[in-house]
Amino acid sequence: MPSEQILLKKRELSSQLAEKIKEYPAIMVIGIQGASGHMMSELRARLRGLGEVKVAKNSVVVRALTSLQRERPGIEKLTDLMKGSNAIILSKVSPFLVSTTVEEIKQADWIKSGATAKTDVVIPAGDLGLPPGGPATILTDMGAKTRIVKGMLRLDEDFTLIRAGEKVSAAAAALLMALDIRPIQLSFEIKGAWDGIFIPGEELHIDIEKYERDLTEARMKALTLAVESEIFTDESTPLILQRAAQRAVAMAQTGAFYAPDELELALKKAASSAALVKALANL
Repeated sequence: MPSEQILLKKRELSSQLAEKIKEYPAIMVIGIQGASGHMMSELRARLRGLGEVKVAKNSVVVRALTSLQRERPGIEKLTDLMKGSNAIILSKVSPFLVSTTVEEIKQADWIKSGATAKTDVVIPAGDLGLPPGGPATILTDMGAKTRIVKGMLRLDEDFTLIRAGEKVSAAAAALLMALDIRPIQLSFEIKGAWDGIFIPGEELHIDIEKYERDLTEARMKALTLAVESEIFTDESTPLILQRAAQRAVAMAQTGAFYAPDELELALKKAASSAALVKALANL
């Protein structure tokens, strides 16, 4: 029966996928809803040598993952993520490294009529390169400050065409296309990963700038602690010696003994103090 053949085919595909998963220490599930073919090609190209990108029916992936749960405890948690359109990334490197690559791949796209805007869509002031009427009619209808310069429309100030949460009209979508404004940012959704343990998608996001700031701050704190505690390292030793020299000079200047190279400075300090006393006495 055809249904039996389909079932056998799915089992075969699941078995083949399970064997492929075994070749890699880490696996990630990403949502690819709305992603373009160009984005998928770029993802494969950037992960070449580090891993493989596989797209299969959710039922096939779920069956493959479930079959591996004894060998790889926790991997079955990825099955809960297999909803909608997905791809799996099999990698030789940490999922955190893979996630930075996945998050970098984005593509601007048109906004379609009937879609709900996630953010405000603003048309910047300046020459629009469009004649009056046609797609630009919506601007005058909405009260945008425009004028005609040499037969073409100029927008005098930034104009919010669509506000976040609003449905996009056909006229607004047509104008944005005529202006070549692509307000939609296509991206992959990182859902989760497994590399011995299950890692939720939200924990795979790395703010590189914050990470660098934290490292710099941690380094400075460690160096300060080393200097204060007189722990000698390649970086702290010059600072410890410099501080010790400064303290020695200060002690020599305020105490009853002077090193030969400090005597001149001490005499100048004494002369200044004597001059101050004399000036006060003559008041």
